[in-house]
Amino acid sequence: MLLKGLKRTIPAMFYVPNMVDWEILEPVQKYLPELPIATNSKEVEEYFHTKGKRVVRLPVFPEVVIMARHSCHKFPAKRVVKIGFRHGAYHFKRLTKAENYNLFDLYFVTSKDDLKAAESIGVKSAQSIGFPKIDDGFNGTMDETTLNNYRLKANIDPQKTTLLFTSTWVKSGMSAFSRWSDKLSTLSDKYNLIVTLHPWFSEQDVNKIKSIPNLYFIQKEKTLPYIMISDICIGDSSSIMGECSALDKPLITFRTGESDRSLPKIEEMLEKMSIRIDTFDQMLEGIETYLLNPNYKKSERMWANSVMFESLDGKAGERAAKVIRKLASIK
Repeated sequence: MLLKGLKRTIPAMFYVPNMVDWEILEPVQKYLPELPIATNSKEVEEYFHTKGKRVVRLPVFPEVVIMARHSCHKFPAKRVVKIGFRHGAYHFKRLTKAENYNLFDLYFVTSKDDLKAAESIGVKSAQSIGFPKIDDGFNGTMDETTLNNYRLKANIDPQKTTLLFTSTWVKSGMSAFSRWSDKLSTLSDKYNLIVTLHPWFSEQDVNKIKSIPNLYFIQKEKTLPYIMISDICIGDSSSIMGECSALDKPLITFRTGESDRSLPKIEEMLEKMSIRIDTFDQMLEGIETYLLNPNYKKSERMWANSVMFESLDGKAGERAAKVIRKLASIK
């Protein structure tokens, strides 16, 4: 009662510590009443102020909080209804402890297979709805006019093949960044190059990539449209490879060996859905394979999509919002 008297209690809100989180949450907000944003990030705060949205700094005491990362400790009161979303598509890395998921009253996963994996380790809060982050790739939002604007922004030469490179965090032990980063400049004349890196990459590594001529680095903006304007996606065990598959992009993935968070199941899936390689030269061969046969591995990607995603219909955010409305009594 004291907190309510101080007007620090908010019925429902989104927790957005990083703009990457908003890529998952914005397609859900479209189907909910306008909810305030909680953050301690100056960058996030400034962005939402320009959009005319209400922003509050932590600590806050909502009745319901919606987030796209494991940050329940930011809202420790048991009375707070906590709703979570996967940060990436499917579980490309070993799941954390069940208790981390069960801190949520509801945790959305991306497919029935994803749900089965969560329940197998004791997760009781999960529900499958799809992956809101990629909804706009299927609901008509990203039409050709919109995509052409992104092509212009990335300085895409229509006469060249566009390659999108991505890498998971180096310290995860599952990154192939070192396999291609030092040689990427040798491709900049022949191909359009687009790169996206895990947000925890060092400033030194980011600057190394940004210094390569004729390359577009995706920084602090949505990756979806850049995946859509790419011809071939190249990476490792980054969950972005799942997004590329969903959008039917030919995949080339580096084998990175075992680590504490790697999963044999994911390795097997990548072996089926992508051209698997160990070296940069094999990557070049893989590119040529796809240029000769763009539909190579297409049926395998379609199979993988059925495993990773509930439905690729552009309505995951709408499904999630419907469940949230019911659970949290949001009208």
